[in-house]
Amino acid sequence: MNKAQAENKQTISLGFIILIVVCAYFALALYNLIQSAIFSNLLIFHITLYEELMPIDWWRTLFYASELGGSVGGVLRFLASGFALYAAVMYWRKKDVALTQIKGKIGWALLLEASYFISFIPSAVLGFIFPTTGGNVWYFGATPVNEVLFVAGFACLGMVLAIPPPLLKLRALILQEASRSLVVKWSCITAVAYLFVVFWFNTTMQWIGMITTFGVEILLDLANLVGFVSSVVGLLLIAIAALRFTLPAIKIPNAKLNQRRLGATLVAFGAYYVFAILVYFASGGYTVRPGAWYEMIVPHNPYGVLFSYSRACPL
Repeated sequence: MNKAQAENKQTISLGFIILIVVCAYFALALYNLIQSAIFSNLLIFHITLYEELMPIDWWRTLFYASELGGSVGGVLRFLASGFALYAAVMYWRKKDVALTQIKGKIGWALLLEASYFISFIPSAVLGFIFPTTGGNVWYFGATPVNEVLFVAGFACLGMVLAIPPPLLKLRALILQEASRSLVVKWSCITAVAYLFVVFWFNTTMQWIGMITTFGVEILLDLANLVGFVSSVVGLLLIAIAALRFTLPAIKIPNAKLNQRRLGATLVAFGAYYVFAILVYFASGGYTVRPGAWYEMIVPHNPYGVLFSYSRACPL
């Protein structure tokens, strides 16, 4: 096999891998869109009920801005995933020839993804304000104050501040047809930002919210301890490894990345979620352990409180 054939085969493999990842991204975005539509319908259809549960106007406004803002974010991410899927299919089929054709679609995907994280702003505001009320306003029944502070407040604020800037910078470089080394550099920076903030920091805030709510003794439980260590320590190690292996491309133009080490890091990242899901089901899930990490790690019915209130107080 000559050099040109080898490079073509590598491009085909890369295109296929990108397509598989984007398909997973699209499927998750579609699921979240459906859930958001259900949730938004409940909030709007039962607005009279929530006016009774939340008689304070400013709190009800903030609540709706946070929850419906999340629904708008779901639409934005679904649209982003649609553009990304189109671009991935075209790149898989036409390889580098498609790059000029799909750069606009990639630009839209990155813009919409950045907007998705910006839509977290009302949730971050709510996360910091809710604790000041002493829990004296309604928020999905008896919601622990510290979980709201750390998960909605600190975690959402971190994602708002850390994720849109590199996404928008990467978008600008792609649309300007910047050098390959610059695009690779900012792609690496964006990926590392996701690992540190969207995954490690976000998950750590979930565990801190649980520990400050239920006490550090929850870690005496084996399932909780395993979930805590794999999340707080495991994801941090994965993020650090990703930073270490992408640092050459971030610091030095045209530096080669160690694809095997990066591949091993990605495998470890995927393995974390496989392992976490096993822990979730083995421990009884959110029904048995109603904490933030169990709520976020595996999709469940997040609208049980809304359904129960709706049935108890039919309109």
